[in-house]
Amino acid sequence: MLLWVDVRVYTLVYPQSATLMDNALSLLLELASTNSQSVDSVARLLSAAKVRTVKSGAKPIKLADGGGLVLYVTPSGTKSWRYRFRLGGKEQTLTIGSYPEVSLEEARQAHRAARWLVERGHAPLVYLETQLQSRSDAKALAERHSFDAVCRDWLAATKGNLSSTTVRHRQQMLDKHVLPILGKRPIAAITRKELRDLLLGIDKDAPVTARHCRIYIKQVFDWALDAELVQGSPVPKATSLPNQASRRSVPRKALPVSALGSFLRTIEDAKTSDVLTRTALWLLVLTWSRTAEVIGAKWNEFDLVKGVWTIPAERMKAREAHVVYLSAQAMTRVKALKKLECSDYLFPNRRDPKRAMGRMTLSAWRERWGFAETMEIHGLRAVASTWANETGRYRPDVIEAALAHKEGDRVRAAYNRAAFANERRAMLQAWADECDRLLELAC
Repeated sequence: MLLWVDVRVYTLVYPQSATLMDNALSLLLELASTNSQSVDSVARLLSAAKVRTVKSGAKPIKLADGGGLVLYVTPSGTKSWRYRFRLGGKEQTLTIGSYPEVSLEEARQAHRAARWLVERGHAPLVYLETQLQSRSDAKALAERHSFDAVCRDWLAATKGNLSSTTVRHRQQMLDKHVLPILGKRPIAAITRKELRDLLLGIDKDAPVTARHCRIYIKQVFDWALDAELVQGSPVPKATSLPNQASRRSVPRKALPVSALGSFLRTIEDAKTSDVLTRTALWLLVLTWSRTAEVIGAKWNEFDLVKGVWTIPAERMKAREAHVVYLSAQAMTRVKALKKLECSDYLFPNRRDPKRAMGRMTLSAWRERWGFAETMEIHGLRAVASTWANETGRYRPDVIEAALAHKEGDRVRAAYNRAAFANERRAMLQAWADECDRLLELAC
């Protein structure tokens, strides 16, 4: 314990905690080292053996070591190191620490540092408390501006515009690959080389993960730049990573329209497949929706009287509510599911009906039934889009609206959603009829 004694008035000022005492001792030892006080200018009187073997008495015992440093032994046998000095005309005492926690050598080093302060007119305890507070403030500031802290702030500030899947993906990528390495580093101190080395390590075994991590790191630094926490972004270009430099944008594998009938026939004939899986695949085809939108569909999103499915903004990629005009064929399949309703979801998870069907269920079906090499589930949207464009009967804006592609002009987008309702409904019905035709041809 550190304490300050004014001998004339016997006033004691204690530190706030034992942690402060330990930190203050460390600071004294550091001060002794940095000020080249390794050579002792004081004639020392004690030895390690003497300190270890001295016995307590009826009254406190004070064994001088020189220069004001004494070993203070209480009648109960506890021993402590004290430094007695005069400052500002007052005799004062600084307790350096207890023995044997603080050895004779450590007590002498701390004593040399305290004497150095007194010689320069500094009260040791005041100096130590000031330094410790300054370091504590600097540490707190560094923690607030660490990559981890800035990353958490960025995640919280930007998640409102993203789907829950994207939010979860960002968190998982950063938690697993980035924060364990960079988390405690002050964001302003992170170098381009550090980031490049990190990303190179990921890119070697997992190029896709490296690409995602680089994007998220760049977004964190862009956010920090706007908050004036950094002077610039050190994130390396994607082309600096070997497996990214050679990447090319590869479109999703999609069936030609002429082959769709075979795919639909396989769904119909795959009676060993779960009815929920087969119906989800059909709705993907008939509604032009994304996988997450279909498997996450809830009954309260459907108006089976008007034949409308309204997907809420929080489940849409563009973060805007989207209306799907259900064809007669889509209505038939949804109503058939209604008879099996056992969850809020149209396609509940088999293990836990309170959750939606897993994202990989449909991809696994594709692989199991021999379509892995020729198509991707997401590519079904491309099949529908190709058909609509090749017929020449539908305006591009109508097709884009049906695919829920975000319109840059928000006023125009709002108008289009309303104006294209009849055209979209007619287009999706014509598409469903075409699917029936292709299915019959594949018999």
